[in-house]
Amino acid sequence: MGRDQFCEIFLGLGYGVKRVRNYHRTTYSGSCHYPNLIEGISVTRPFQVIQSDITYFHLNGEHYYLVFIIDVYTRLLVGYSVNDHMRTKGNLEALTMALKLLDFLPWGLIHHSDRGSQYSSGEYTRLLKTNCIHISMGKVAWENAYAERINGIIKNE
Repeated sequence: MGRDQFCEIFLGLGYGVKRVRNYHRTTYSGSCHYPNLIEGISVTRPFQVIQSDITYFHLNGEHYYLVFIIDVYTRLLVGYSVNDHMRTKGNLEALTMALKLLDFLPWGLIHHSDRGSQYSSGEYTRLLKTNCIHISMGKVAWENAYAERINGIIKNE
């Protein structure tokens, strides 16, 4: 008997925890897209690549959105913001926090995200460009794998 069949039988008998899938959309594609600069590169040092994503969670009957930015090499959370909306303001708060933590900006820092409208907004891209941070965007979820892993931890663990 394989693992999947074993799990199916035991879940059918009431053992284990069933995951409840909630499909709240957190990405609405923006009109401005940037190339994927991290495809095929080897991340060899801290603060070479930071990734950002948005996820959601429920707390005491309320719905919140969490924006976070992580350093890919160290997996250090360098910026975050929690809001009851998905507007660019939350992303700007998380990026501002990250910029304060990174009081020195290493040359060649790449900010990678999905193609969400918050990340391609004029305010957000202007803040990145002002700080000489290269903008990178993935087309699909697995091109933002480190940030997606944090989403999984938040939702499932």
